[in-house]
Amino acid sequence: MAYQLVICNGPEKGRTVELEPGKTLMVGRGEDCDVQLADPRASRVHCKLQVDDDGVVLTDAGSTWGTRLNGAPVKEQKRLKPGDVIEMGETQVRLGSGIETLPPGAAKAHKSEGRRDNPLSKLVGTTLVRYTIGTQIDSGRTGAVFHATDTKHDRPVALKVLWPELTQDTREVDRFIRAIKTMLPVQHENIVRLYGAGVTDGYCWMAMELIEGESLADVIKRLGVGGMLAWEPVFRAAVNISQALEVAEQHKIVHRNITPSNILIRTKDKVAKLADLMLAKAMEGPMVQSITRSGEMVGELPYMSPEQTTGSDDIDGRSDIYNLGATCYRVLTGHSPAEGKNAADTIRKIQNEKPIHPTKYQLSIPPLFEGVVLKMLEKNRDDRFANATVLLKELKRVGKFQGLADV
Repeated sequence: MAYQLVICNGPEKGRTVELEPGKTLMVGRGEDCDVQLADPRASRVHCKLQVDDDGVVLTDAGSTWGTRLNGAPVKEQKRLKPGDVIEMGETQVRLGSGIETLPPGAAKAHKSEGRRDNPLSKLVGTTLVRYTIGTQIDSGRTGAVFHATDTKHDRPVALKVLWPELTQDTREVDRFIRAIKTMLPVQHENIVRLYGAGVTDGYCWMAMELIEGESLADVIKRLGVGGMLAWEPVFRAAVNISQALEVAEQHKIVHRNITPSNILIRTKDKVAKLADLMLAKAMEGPMVQSITRSGEMVGELPYMSPEQTTGSDDIDGRSDIYNLGATCYRVLTGHSPAEGKNAADTIRKIQNEKPIHPTKYQLSIPPLFEGVVLKMLEKNRDDRFANATVLLKELKRVGKFQGLADV
């Protein structure tokens, strides 16, 4: 059988690569790779594909950020089947059989379809506690998220279930649940609400508010490479998330991973909501070590603060302010504030090089707002805004100056 790789998401979406029988292919962004990816988050040599008479075998090649198959980390050799989705950096690659092309608009469908064969796929169509589980919405480093129905309150919810490998230690899971339940009373318009959490039949789960809308990551994908948003919706999102960070600071929570994926924009009113804040609280303990390898950093590299790139444990709310600034910068300019040739070069730039002024990419950005974003991105955290309250006050001053009376 003939096989091919179809890039269904990422910088080279739509590209196909034919796989030759009897060949072993190295995949990564390095020039020596058989399949070279134009993805700065992919490792120089990311994974290996062996094509034989029985199909295709996938092996991670010691990549910095790991390889995932259908949403689950690849820790040993995996034999693939058509439809499987491999994730490397920001790139998702589907294994196809025969000569096929990716139809227009199919990328999102394949994203979910490819992840269906994960350890949690058997939950689809079942009921956990009072939640009837429907389709999978997404998956990430900590678990999978499903569209579910709360049968008690007759409302839709987003049900997050952690990967089974994270829940082997019963004592740690109990600590996790106790920590996350302390957040049940925390409610704010700009924070995705937590409805409940627990452990049932060995599954560690959280039921959350289902947001009808899209993440800023979805916006970035929709705009395409180099795409950018007008400054006003970015400004309003920054105000909303700053309000969420005020609440986080009151509860002594550092999110550590504010990225476009964790900022959800509700369709009906364009209100921005911060996701995974409750998870950040619960992950403050040892469980966080289960989702990272030794020496690995928590977060997405393009949005990390300088102090995060050193692996320091001394992280406070000013790191979240940097993360938010990097996210604003990305959607305002179409670029990350530090873009290196590889992970090491990106880290060097995060730590040492000031970002290009956003107005070099988008002239319409008000100078006052540009100044706020750049202050959020200061290398020394003492030079950033001291906390979310100070940041929010400055953003509201910008809004008043720009005539945005409702901010």
